[in-house]
Amino acid sequence: MTVIDLHSHTTASDGTLDPLELCLRAQERNVHTLAITDHDTVAAHHFLLQHTTQVKLQLITGIELSTTWSGAEIHIVGLNFPLNHNDLTMVVKAQSDARRRRSQHIAQRLARRLSQWQGEQIFQQVLDNAIAQQKNSPHGFALHPDEIQIGRPHFARWLINQQYCQDMDSAFRKYLDNSKIGNLKAFWPKMSQGVAWIRALGGIAVLAHPGKYRMTATKLRALIKDFKLAGGHAMEVQGANHSHSQIQQMANYCREFNLMASQGSDFHNPNYPWADIGRLPPALPQGLTPVWSNWGIGEAADKNTTRQTLL
Repeated sequence: MTVIDLHSHTTASDGTLDPLELCLRAQERNVHTLAITDHDTVAAHHFLLQHTTQVKLQLITGIELSTTWSGAEIHIVGLNFPLNHNDLTMVVKAQSDARRRRSQHIAQRLARRLSQWQGEQIFQQVLDNAIAQQKNSPHGFALHPDEIQIGRPHFARWLINQQYCQDMDSAFRKYLDNSKIGNLKAFWPKMSQGVAWIRALGGIAVLAHPGKYRMTATKLRALIKDFKLAGGHAMEVQGANHSHSQIQQMANYCREFNLMASQGSDFHNPNYPWADIGRLPPALPQGLTPVWSNWGIGEAADKNTTRQTLL
């Protein structure tokens, strides 16, 4: 069976494995084709260009962009674009700057509730923790502090380390949900802009995990319609922990709006077995066009040639 996982994260963003660790784990779990889709960065892909002899799978370039639509934060995954595209640096810088401002905002909001802390102190400690995690990489993966992407999971880990919370769920519930942190959506571009960026890079724009947005069926259909009108190519139909009914619902939307179908575990942490890398149903529902249908997956005899083509 060919296992294809097109949504995963490393320590380049909010994952807990470095890029090579993730690839090795994917190989152990018989993943044939992997897309690393870190939030607003492609640093993992640049690092892996130095380790081609150890990567024994087809690696697809990827990135996950945070955007907004109708008052909601929407994630767009970009797939299979060239790493040397002239516009890629611009896209990454725009998103990185927005994420840094967003992280500073989160730190300031936390400081309002934790009176013994100042926002600058919280931000610096969270950043230091992220730097320390990267320095622990067994394969030497470490970004410059200005390049490190900080998100709410990093703040959640800081809250746990400071013993304000016992686990990630309680950290989000007590301190980091939208009602307590404020309007984080204000920092992101519109969904249509994110789609336009991916298209400009020559990539495939995928609506990420549409079932996670907790929308009514009417609003979700409106989102998918606007995504299609913006030039979106595909949507994620199945993930690591989706029920049969959820998969069928997303498949129906995919057919209705004539979108290609993608899939991915959204892997972050090996301690979350319900979202482990490659933990996906054996096949997409019938009648869907896979997003990888013209990528030559499983057809190339020389993996290294295929990998260079996909990157």
